[in-house]
Amino acid sequence: MVTVEADVRRRGGLTLVRAVLTNDHATARTVRLRSRLGGPVRPPRRNGVVDPRWNDGVWEVTIGPGRCRGVGFVSPAPPTEPPIEVVSTDRSHDRGRSPEAVLATLDGWRPTDATAGGP
Repeated sequence: MVTVEADVRRRGGLTLVRAVLTNDHATARTVRLRSRLGGPVRPPRRNGVVDPRWNDGVWEVTIGPGRCRGVGFVSPAPPTEPPIEVVSTDRSHDRGRSPEAVLATLDGWRPTDATAGGP
Protein backbone atom coordinates (compact mmCIF):
# COMPACT_ATOMS: atom_id res chain seq x y z
CA MET A 1 0.00 0.00 0.00
CA VAL A 2 1.12 3.58 -0.65
CA THR A 3 0.12 5.97 2.12
CA VAL A 4 -0.09 9.76 1.94
CA GLU A 5 0.37 12.25 4.76
CA ALA A 6 -0.42 15.83 3.72
CA ASP A 7 -0.16 19.25 5.33
CA VAL A 8 -2.07 22.29 3.99
CA ARG A 9 -1.51 25.94 4.88
CA ARG A 10 -2.98 29.14 3.52
CA ARG A 11 -0.62 32.11 3.40
CA GLY A 12 -0.63 35.34 1.40
CA GLY A 13 -3.52 34.27 -0.83
CA LEU A 14 -1.86 30.97 -1.70
CA THR A 15 -2.44 27.42 -0.52
CA LEU A 16 0.75 25.51 0.22
CA VAL A 17 0.55 21.72 0.10
CA ARG A 18 3.28 19.42 1.41
CA ALA A 19 2.94 15.65 1.39
CA VAL A 20 4.96 12.51 2.07
CA LEU A 21 4.17 9.29 0.22
CA THR A 22 5.32 6.01 1.74
CA ASN A 23 5.59 2.76 -0.21
CA ASP A 24 4.87 -0.21 2.07
CA HIS A 25 5.04 -2.70 -0.83
CA ALA A 26 7.93 -5.14 -1.30
CA THR A 27 8.40 -3.82 -4.86
CA ALA A 28 8.95 -0.37 -6.34
CA ARG A 29 5.73 1.46 -7.20
CA THR A 30 5.05 4.21 -9.72
CA VAL A 31 2.62 6.62 -8.11
CA ARG A 32 0.60 9.36 -9.80
CA LEU A 33 -1.19 12.02 -7.80
CA ARG A 34 -3.00 15.27 -8.45
CA SER A 35 -4.27 18.26 -6.57
CA ARG A 36 -7.87 18.36 -5.35
CA LEU A 37 -7.77 22.12 -4.74
CA GLY A 38 -9.73 22.96 -7.89
CA GLY A 39 -7.31 25.58 -9.18
CA PRO A 40 -4.06 25.76 -11.10
CA VAL A 41 -1.02 24.03 -9.62
CA ARG A 42 2.31 25.80 -9.39
CA PRO A 43 4.86 22.98 -9.10
CA PRO A 44 8.33 23.60 -7.70
CA ARG A 45 11.07 24.92 -9.95
CA ARG A 46 14.83 24.58 -9.80
CA ASN A 47 16.80 27.29 -11.60
CA GLY A 48 13.57 28.27 -13.39
CA VAL A 49 12.87 24.73 -14.65
CA VAL A 50 9.67 22.99 -13.54
CA ASP A 51 10.24 19.68 -11.76
CA PRO A 52 9.99 17.12 -14.63
CA ARG A 53 7.90 14.80 -12.46
CA TRP A 54 4.99 17.25 -12.94
CA ASN A 55 2.98 17.02 -16.15
CA ASP A 56 -0.32 18.82 -16.68
CA GLY A 57 -1.06 19.04 -12.94
CA VAL A 58 -0.20 15.39 -12.26
CA TRP A 59 2.92 14.34 -10.33
CA GLU A 60 4.48 10.95 -11.12
CA VAL A 61 7.29 9.32 -9.19
CA THR A 62 8.72 5.87 -8.61
CA ILE A 63 9.16 4.98 -4.94
CA GLY A 64 11.36 2.08 -3.92
CA PRO A 65 10.12 -0.59 -1.50
CA GLY A 66 9.96 0.71 2.06
CA ARG A 67 10.92 4.23 0.91
CA CYS A 68 9.29 7.67 1.17
CA ARG A 69 9.07 10.62 -1.22
CA GLY A 70 8.07 14.19 -0.53
CA VAL A 71 6.16 16.51 -2.83
CA GLY A 72 4.94 20.06 -2.55
CA PHE A 73 3.17 22.67 -4.62
CA VAL A 74 1.31 25.97 -4.37
CA SER A 75 -2.08 27.02 -5.71
CA PRO A 76 -4.21 30.17 -5.48
CA ALA A 77 -7.26 27.92 -4.87
CA PRO A 78 -8.64 27.66 -1.31
CA PRO A 79 -7.69 24.64 0.82
CA THR A 80 -9.67 21.42 0.77
CA GLU A 81 -9.34 18.10 2.60
CA PRO A 82 -7.69 16.00 1.45
CA PRO A 83 -5.64 18.36 -0.73
CA ILE A 84 -4.32 15.62 -3.04
CA GLU A 85 -5.53 12.32 -4.40
CA VAL A 86 -3.65 9.28 -5.61
CA VAL A 87 -4.63 8.68 -9.24
CA SER A 88 -2.84 5.35 -9.58
CA THR A 89 -0.19 3.10 -8.07
CA ASP A 90 1.39 0.48 -10.27
CA ARG A 91 4.32 -1.87 -9.99
CA SER A 92 7.26 0.00 -11.47
CA HIS A 93 8.69 -0.91 -14.86
CA ASP A 94 10.96 2.14 -15.44
CA ARG A 95 10.81 1.61 -19.22
CA GLY A 96 9.87 4.47 -21.51
CA ARG A 97 10.69 7.28 -19.07
CA SER A 98 12.59 10.32 -20.23
CA PRO A 99 16.15 10.86 -18.99
CA GLU A 100 14.94 14.00 -17.17
CA ALA A 101 12.30 11.99 -15.29
CA VAL A 102 14.84 9.32 -14.33
CA LEU A 103 17.34 11.95 -13.11
CA ALA A 104 14.60 13.65 -11.06
CA THR A 105 14.12 10.43 -9.07
CA LEU A 106 17.76 10.33 -7.97
CA ASP A 107 18.78 11.85 -4.66
CA GLY A 108 21.34 14.64 -5.00
CA TRP A 109 22.67 13.80 -8.46
CA ARG A 110 25.41 15.87 -10.03
CA PRO A 111 27.79 15.49 -12.95
CA THR A 112 31.18 13.95 -12.26
CA ASP A 113 34.05 16.34 -11.68
CA ALA A 114 36.40 16.03 -14.66
CA THR A 115 39.16 17.80 -12.72
CA ALA A 116 39.15 15.23 -9.90
CA GLY A 117 41.58 12.97 -11.77
CA GLY A 118 39.85 9.63 -11.46
CA PRO A 119 41.26 6.22 -12.44
